[in-house]
Amino acid sequence: MTENLKEKEMTRREFVQTVGVAAVAASALSAALPKDAQAAKTLKIGFMGPFTGPASRTGDMHRKGVEMGLEDARAAGDIPVKIKGKKLDIEPVWVDSQSSPEKSVKAVTQAINRGVKLMVTGWHSSVAMACMDAESPYKIVHIGHGGESQYINFKINDDPEKYKGWFKGWASPPIYAGLYGPPLQHFIKKGLWKPKNMKAGVIVEDTDYGRGWGEALMVSLRTAGFEVMPFDVNAIDQTEFTPLITKYKAAKVSVMALTQTGGVGMYNIIKQIRAMGLKALVIGHGLQWTSEWYANTKEASDYTLCMDSPVAGNSEQHAWFKRFNDKYGEDPALAAAGQPYDYTRLTMKVLNDVGSLDFEKLCTHIREKVKYKGVWQFLDFATYNDFWTDFSTQATLHQLSRNDVRTGKVGEGFFFPLVQMMGGKPKILWPLELAAGELKAPPWV
Repeated sequence: MTENLKEKEMTRREFVQTVGVAAVAASALSAALPKDAQAAKTLKIGFMGPFTGPASRTGDMHRKGVEMGLEDARAAGDIPVKIKGKKLDIEPVWVDSQSSPEKSVKAVTQAINRGVKLMVTGWHSSVAMACMDAESPYKIVHIGHGGESQYINFKINDDPEKYKGWFKGWASPPIYAGLYGPPLQHFIKKGLWKPKNMKAGVIVEDTDYGRGWGEALMVSLRTAGFEVMPFDVNAIDQTEFTPLITKYKAAKVSVMALTQTGGVGMYNIIKQIRAMGLKALVIGHGLQWTSEWYANTKEASDYTLCMDSPVAGNSEQHAWFKRFNDKYGEDPALAAAGQPYDYTRLTMKVLNDVGSLDFEKLCTHIREKVKYKGVWQFLDFATYNDFWTDFSTQATLHQLSRNDVRTGKVGEGFFFPLVQMMGGKPKILWPLELAAGELKAPPWV
């Protein structure tokens, strides 16, 4: 009797111990499962931008554009998103690239370790080049990064399977952002600008973006008949440009083309060109990437040409512009705020359409199915077949690789008009069907 009682007591103790061990094991197994396999109520999405560093004002515009995108998506019923039948709220994780490839890799790795499942937006081609490799092993889909350099396309073409989750959000300089040659040629032909010579100088920041833009611009200008000097480079945080401007002043260039992604650098070079009396038509690519560009340049920016941003043209765009101003007390920089807005809205739509976080399903849907009309861009990502279609029907290219955002006319693809700045306002000059006026040549040229 006593022995039977002891056996029963041991059995109870063993039972309790067994239950305890099982509970610990179950807890460990649950912790080891992917986050989305548990009863999660939120989906963490990383939104990348240069929130600190030399392009922090651009990063601030990114954040505000994303915030508006999330608010409008919620109002439209796109948030919470529905994934595998479950409704998940969106938890934004701000991934600060600091305009540095090294720091951006650390930031994105930390975000993934925190449970980020998807990445959206970004700035700087050098950052993009680094983050493509950092994200690839984790099967992260990245939608609409603003790195535009053709070097990104070359990387995708070299290993399309490795980078199948990277969806480029900005058209490459060789097929869009560097094509200033044709409009300049038109202005000369029409007698709107009579340059004293056909010499051109180019200054770019020392980044993948800057060098890529410089190479594409040189080809475009040479094709238009200009004698282009080899481009000069400057550090991304450089603010003093007197020696370079002195060089081009001595060369008596008729065109001075430049690009900077840092606001302070752009403001300073524009002001220093005017102060030093360089008698050239100025191309200031990137001038509109912060909202306070005119407050920092004033009349020094008059007559400058840009093809770097959308321009508010229809009622929807004007209403968006006003809403942004009412909400934040400042005008938006449309490339830096408007495009992240569109990519944020697109991302919510994609998640609801696919209803899954499966990497392959998301990649296939974005590349094959997305034809999205945003407020600022029509978003359509390239497939391999697009190359042959473009050549056979138009004898041109609208992309340089798979997953590249395709260019097109306004409302039909990625599109920026050429504008001339005057009194802080951009006036469209090109394409001619959208022109609001003609070029005004600076009186000193």
